[in-house]
Amino acid sequence: MMDIKLIKPKEAAKILMCSERTLESWRRSEKGPSYYKIEGKILYELEELYQFIKVSKVSF
Repeated sequence: MMDIKLIKPKEAAKILMCSERTLESWRRSEKGPSYYKIEGKILYELEELYQFIKVSKVSF
């Protein structure tokens, strides 16, 4: 059984500390975290958001 936690853009924006409009812009320009489009609804996988944060780390 798959244990995937999907969340709405509003919740994803809070986690990423950005606006929902930023997420929308990223989707249009094919940037940002991956997402699902199920019956016209945009959903983000919680684990994918955490991965997106990790790979965005800048090290000196």
